[in-house]
Amino acid sequence: MPRRSRRLGVLTAPCLLLVLQMSGQGTEPTLESTMNFLANAFKSRGTISWRETIPDLVGASYTISSSLTDATADSSACSLSWTSVYTSSDDKLVETSLVTLRTVSGVAVQPYSRYRQSAMQYRFQVSPETYVVVINTDAPVVGKRESYHKNKLKSQTKLLNDREARVGFADVQAANRVADGIRRAVKICASRP
Repeated sequence: MPRRSRRLGVLTAPCLLLVLQMSGQGTEPTLESTMNFLANAFKSRGTISWRETIPDLVGASYTISSSLTDATADSSACSLSWTSVYTSSDDKLVETSLVTLRTVSGVAVQPYSRYRQSAMQYRFQVSPETYVVVINTDAPVVGKRESYHKNKLKSQTKLLNDREARVGFADVQAANRVADGIRRAVKICASRP
């Protein structure tokens, strides 16, 4: 190989590495695209239903339906907000949540049966299994809970010390994609001033 060709090869290799490195940096989704993905995932989730059974309480069993409304993902404020509506026969629970992504300390996906069992002292079964994206925060989640019976408001409380928000999905793949999106948005928001 002539001397001139070797010199050109020595110079070309670092340039090629730099181009490859720079092109790889553009493959990470932006905060805006991640937030759009999250908003669409929340809005398109639809209504999910499951049956809860507590065998130790004379086989108590009831069906719950859950829908999401008012889902927004604000990239300028680094926040997610949504309203979860849970209905079962004559009862309804409306829970609003606003999560500031800079306060998120962890995001996990759990089967709903395991998530609920941790708060129950009785055996608890769910069919079909649903999956919960649990978002833990270092600061209280902004929101409120309203409980209704036969469409009449029974109680209304603000979320005061809740450092957890949750949103359910019918399948584990969708829950994992949303959890990954939230983690990615948290990482990007944490790096911004």
